[in-house]
Amino acid sequence: HVLFLGSQERKYRMTTHSPELQWLLIRNSSSFLLRNKRGQAATFTKEPYNLSSKNSFKYNSFVNKKCVGVTAGPDNKGVVLVTKNTKRSRKPREMFVKVQLQKDRRKTYKTIRRSLGCAGYRPDLLEVAVRRASAILASQRPAKRLRVKKRR
Repeated sequence: HVLFLGSQERKYRMTTHSPELQWLLIRNSSSFLLRNKRGQAATFTKEPYNLSSKNSFKYNSFVNKKCVGVTAGPDNKGVVLVTKNTKRSRKPREMFVKVQLQKDRRKTYKTIRRSLGCAGYRPDLLEVAVRRASAILASQRPAKRLRVKKRR
């Protein structure tokens, strides 16, 4: 579709398809797929902002307008909450909003719950995002030292 604005200025408009149609096209042919060699039903994916690594429409970050990602922070300190800006969908560089969370665990969980659940962004992914952040923060804690029993 071409829109003529004035004599020389042209603005091109891309047509977008529904997320359901996009999902039908990429669900079996994505380059991020990890297929099981034994032929089991579960198919996983390596998408950057897929919270559960499952190949499903709910968790897919490419076809959904709003997606959520939780990754480890720089230098393994804290987590980074990534959300998709729906108004910047045509500009890949500005499409994702990253918020670094380096406070204690409870404040991190509270921030994730507020930004996803209370704001109505993606309340269906709230618990999965908190679990992912919890796992990342647990992996960043130093390992406990084992005490060596002293002989008496």
